[in-house]
Amino acid sequence: MRTPKREQGMTILSMAILLFMVIFFGTLIIKLSGPYYDQFTIDQMITRTSQELSGSNFQESEFRSRMSKNLSINNIELDLRSDLTFDLRATEPKVILDYEKRVHIAANIDVVLTFYEEYGL
Repeated sequence: MRTPKREQGMTILSMAILLFMVIFFGTLIIKLSGPYYDQFTIDQMITRTSQELSGSNFQESEFRSRMSKNLSINNIELDLRSDLTFDLRATEPKVILDYEKRVHIAANIDVVLTFYEEYGL
């Protein structure tokens, strides 16, 4: 029976690189999941509010008021004046959500997430 001269396996360096990659990507997933969950919640709020206010009795002020209350309840920060616009003159009226979210990762590394959605009324 022959025995190998050296056993094969992971070295300490390869284990350190693997551990670094797992920690890095785990941190990314944890830090970026919050803004994406907020976007999912905002998407549901806009869809629900536009369905409730659809038709000829649509008022922009009522829509903004309901959205403001929903954002406050869900503890989501969004500037409704600049991030939420209405295109009521088009053939199909729509609500446009367009904003950016900056997430700090580490040291001087930030990630900028851009969200843009259009919802029909």
